[in-house]
Formats: sequence, C-alpha cells, structure tokens
Amino acid sequence: MAVIHSIYRESGEVRINTETCRGCGMCVQICPAELLVMESGNVCVQDDNSFGCIACGHCMMVCPEGAITVRGRGVTPDDLMPLPESKMKAGAEELAALMQSRRSVRRFTNQEVEPAVIERIIEMAATGPMGIPPWDVGCSIIRGREQVQRVAKKVVKGYKGFLKVVKPGLLRLMRPFIGKAKYEFFVNFVIPLAETYVGGHGEGRDLLFYGAPVVLIFHHSPYAESTDATIACTYAMLAAESLGLGSTIIGGATPILQRNKKLCRNLGIPVGNTPSIAMILGYPATKFRRTIRRRFTSVVEATLFDNRS
Repeated sequence: MAVIHSIYRESGEVRINTETCRGCGMCVQICPAELLVMESGNVCVQDDNSFGCIACGHCMMVCPEGAITVRGRGVTPDDLMPLPESKMKAGAEELAALMQSRRSVRRFTNQEVEPAVIERIIEMAATGPMGIPPWDVGCSIIRGREQVQRVAKKVVKGYKGFLKVVKPGLLRLMRPFIGKAKYEFFVNFVIPLAETYVGGHGEGRDLLFYGAPVVLIFHHSPYAESTDATIACTYAMLAAESLGLGSTIIGGATPILQRNKKLCRNLGIPVGNTPSIAMILGYPATKFRRTIRRRFTSVVEATLFDNRS
C-alpha cells in the first residue's frame, strides 16, 4: 500500500545491502511507518505493512554503514547530504535572537531582491516538517514590483465584488448560522479590511502588498492541509530574516485567489491546489531599535488523571 500523494501513487522502495548491514536495528527504531522489522538478527521489510514506505529517508540517514537505500516518491540516495557541522548550527540563544529580531516589515527600499536570494529562501523553507514527504506544498514566486501590482489589482477587484455582495444586513441575518465569533470577525475585521484594500487602491496606494518587490504564495494539494503550506511560509519568513530581508505574512490575498481560478493558473498554481498563505519580501526601509515580548493567551500543564482515578 502507499499513502496517496498528488503526484506519486506508489510506495517507496527500500533496499538493504545484506553484506554491509550489521543488524544494529537503528533503522527499525527510526522508521515512522514501521515498515522495517528485525527477524533473527536481520533487518527485513514488511510486505504487508499498512502504509508502505513513505520515502522519508530516515533509515538512510541513520544507518552507520550506509547499507540502506530508498527510492521512489521523489526521493533517491542522491538526495542524501552530510549533516552541517555542530559549530554551524544555531544554538538556543542564536535562534531566539533571530526570532526576536524578526518584525513585520511593510516598508521596503527600492532595491530588488536577487533571484539567488529568493532561491535560497525557498531551499531553506523546503526543510520544514510539512506532512508526509515528499510534501504536497508548492510556492508561486511573483518577482518585480510591476508583476506584484498586477496581482494586487486583481485581488482588489475581487474585494470590490465581495463588498457588493456581503452587506452588514446580510451578515446579521446569517449570525444565528455562523455564530457570534465569526459574525464579529466579518463585521469588525473582514469588511473593514476589504474596504481598506479597495479605498487604498482608489487612492493609488497598495495596502495589500505594500509595494513589495517580491510576493511568495504558498499552496497545497487536496492531499495536504493548509497547515503544511503555513509551516513552509513560516520557515521562509525566518530564512528571509537570516538573509537580511524583511517580510510580512499577508492573509488577505489568498481568499480572493482561491476563487479566481484563471489567476491561479497564470501564477503557475497547479489545478486543484489551494493558495493558502502569502508573504511579501524586500529589503527593509525601516530599522527597528527594540523588540517586544510576546505571550501566548494560555499556557497550562494538562492533568488528565489524578491518583484517585
């Protein structure tokens, strides 16, 4: 069997070199699909496994002898790379400094973002833990302010149509069906946001993409979740910060993109894939001099059972 993927329908293939394998069992311990088992001191592949090989490559990565190869579902042994040296890894303090330094940037210099830098961001973002690999996530790159503004114009046009249909009176009628929280979200945020986009565009101001030189649109296939694309976008945001760029996640673009199939095709988004989240990129024109402490709404240690249970 195989976990269904938008491109690959077959299971991955695991091969074990019995001459070099010394039966340490590390691959068996790490296999998330429990495809590999130990039998009489030897590593074996279960043919009746429920999931088949998901081609995560973990077994190849842990084998001290290099006795395992995985092929299929977009993975080959050629994809293996040496781990970065320990001194190259960011420690907790360095990672915290990167995350605390990142702020939402909506003002950019006139400098264009080099294609090699965008490529590096995408490469780094692809390392995110997005579902069962190979991931059903893609990215559409809109590069150049002229191209970005063309897309912004299309999205704003979509919001103009939205405002003609979604009126406060209609929302009041729908409140018993959509609930209080969603009603208030539409009345107090979505409609004012749409009005801001449309009004700004009429004044010659881009309040959607803020005149950014690059927009990245992350999308996912029907076999993945929007969470997977959001994870990729988050990694891209941190990658951009590490490369000296400013970024902001833009949630307002994708609801319109999802309804404009022609525009999705023009952006290179595969038919059936859903635009999930967008991010603007550029060299920041504003320098932050301080950071600010953020907190979760609630952090509790859950106790499901007590000693009397």
